[in-house]
Amino acid sequence: MSNPFRSPLGALLLVLALGPAGQAGAADYTLTVEPNFPPAQIREVYGPLLQYLNRSTGHRFSVRSAANFNQHWRELRAGAKYDFVFEEGHFFDYRHKQNGALPLVRTAENSGFVIAVADPEIAREGRNGIVGRTVASLGAPSLGYVLVFDAFRNPLAQPELRAISSKWSDGPDLVFSGDAEGTVLPLYMAGENPALTEVWRSREVPGRVFSASPELPQEVRQAVAEALARLHEDPEAYAVLTELRTERFVPAEAAPYDGMERLLVNTFGYAPPAPAAAPASPAAATP
Repeated sequence: MSNPFRSPLGALLLVLALGPAGQAGAADYTLTVEPNFPPAQIREVYGPLLQYLNRSTGHRFSVRSAANFNQHWRELRAGAKYDFVFEEGHFFDYRHKQNGALPLVRTAENSGFVIAVADPEIAREGRNGIVGRTVASLGAPSLGYVLVFDAFRNPLAQPELRAISSKWSDGPDLVFSGDAEGTVLPLYMAGENPALTEVWRSREVPGRVFSASPELPQEVRQAVAEALARLHEDPEAYAVLTELRTERFVPAEAAPYDGMERLLVNTFGYAPPAPAAAPASPAAATP
C-alpha cells in the first residue's frame, strides 16, 4: 500500500492535521492577565510571552484582560471560567480557595509598592506628609491599592488615593503635571525616576503567580509550567522577561500565599471564599 504522505498533497494534509505548532493535539488556551495596561497595550506587552508559549508547548495562546480591576474582581467573585491566569497573590489566593486554581510558577521577585513624591517639603515629612494628599494609583482592588489601605487603617490618617492611572508608569507624569501630589509605584519601578522621593514602602508579599484551571489536562499544565520555569534559559527570552519585569519564573506553591486574600476584605463584594477541593499541583519544573 502506498504512503499518501509521500505526495505533495499528502504532505500538505499532514501539516494541516498537525496544526500551526506542528504537533497533533494542539489546542487553544487563553491567558487572563490583570489590567495593568490600557486594553490596546495588553497584546503588545504579552505578545512575546504568547509567542514563546506557542513555540515551547505546541499549543496556541491568546491573552485577555478585564477593562479594569473592578471588573477583574467581579469576574473572579462570579467564578468566571479561565484557562491560565497571571496575577498578584491576593487574587490568586482567593481564586485558589474559591475554585482550586493551581499555582504553576511565580516571579522570582516579591511584590511590594512605594508611594513617591516630587515636592521636597512633603518628602521631608515622610509617611506623615502624604496623609490627606492626593496619590495616583491604579484602581481598586489592585495590589498596590489594597496594600496602602492595609498600612493606613485609620480613615482620618490616610492618603487620598485616586484611581487615575491606566498603567503604573503613568504615576510620575501625573505628579509632574500637578494632577496628583504622590504616586503608588511597584517596587520594580521605585528607583527609575530620580526626581521622585520615596516616602512610604509597603510590606513585601510573594510575587505574581501564573496559575491554571484544575479542569485543564495535567499534561498541559505541566508543559506550561516547565516552559515558564526554563524561560530565562531561552536565547530570545530577554524581550519576554523585560516586558513582564522579572528576571525569571520559579516553581510556585499555594502555601506562601495563604491569607493574602484577606487584603480584599474591605473591597466591595468581598465574602470569604468557600474552600474548593483542588487536585495536586503539577510536579515542580526544574528551573
